[in-house]
Amino acid sequence: MKKFILGIALLVVSFTNAQNILIVDNNTNVDTTPSHMYNSFTSAIAAAANGDIIYVQPSITSYGNVTINKEVTIYGLGHTPELNAGRSATFNIVTIAANNVKISGVASTNSISTNATRSNITVEKSLIANTIGMSGVTNGVIQGNVIKGGITLNATTSTNITVTHNFLDGIGIYSLNGFNSSTIFNNNIVTSAITANSSFLSTPIDLVAQNNIFIFTSTFNGTNWQYNGTPTTYNNCISYSYNGTTLAPLTGTGNFDNTNPQFVSIPGTNPAFLVNNNYNIGSGSLGTDGNDVGLFNGGYDFDMRGYPTPLPYLEEMTIINNVVQAGENLNINLKANANKTN
Repeated sequence: MKKFILGIALLVVSFTNAQNILIVDNNTNVDTTPSHMYNSFTSAIAAAANGDIIYVQPSITSYGNVTINKEVTIYGLGHTPELNAGRSATFNIVTIAANNVKISGVASTNSISTNATRSNITVEKSLIANTIGMSGVTNGVIQGNVIKGGITLNATTSTNITVTHNFLDGIGIYSLNGFNSSTIFNNNIVTSAITANSSFLSTPIDLVAQNNIFIFTSTFNGTNWQYNGTPTTYNNCISYSYNGTTLAPLTGTGNFDNTNPQFVSIPGTNPAFLVNNNYNIGSGSLGTDGNDVGLFNGGYDFDMRGYPTPLPYLEEMTIINNVVQAGENLNINLKANANKTN
């Protein structure tokens, strides 16, 4: 499988002549003598130049806390892949300390955030156990992720941040913070178990939210849809409580208040994110563009496993000869699928 992954990287090189490909793999018994191979992310980022691409291989061992201080693109192979025993390229705290950074197809057991004023930052198709932070960022994209903690912006210093097609899973009080009039907050699913008079949205300024689905599994009643800030306008959004609580109506137009989205397949009344669930809706609730609201609005192909769009991914791997003598070849049949484009 290592040779196959390397083959993918070399294939990409042929289309990206101006960029170097670096591969990080901290699994045991990996040959890191080639000049492009590294066993730690720290050593790879130190060797990288602006514009390079870093592939981080799935591993049972976390790559730990990392700082991205170069203008690079970082690809994992999906946050919940079908093969590799479900292992992903996993980090703990990821600190972005450069402009023009893209992160795709990884998992973070803590957070991904910027450390200062930055521009052109993208986090996509990743699973984040805590928060994504883009305070002070101009031109940021948060798209296609599963986020379990929240999103922290700054209503004064975060400009042109696009937050679309994310699954915000079980977020808590004040966990969406600092959105403003330049924030695009569309086509997300938000689930929460906050209590009756709490708020998940904190200090927004002139925010317009469209085509989102807000789902609650607790006593939250919508009395306080937000904490402080200026009133948010909701257009064509669904709100619903699986707890049976009647929610106060959203302010705006075309909303589907207290409407069950009728997800195609979830276990009972539990909307928590699982890769085998189907979050297409059956309620016929249409967004501002005439398509169903939620993750798949506008034809976006939300990838449940977080496979990065540009990369093919493994579907099957069969070892033909399980036992080999020293010096003999190990014969493997691989089946891969070209990824889809959004």
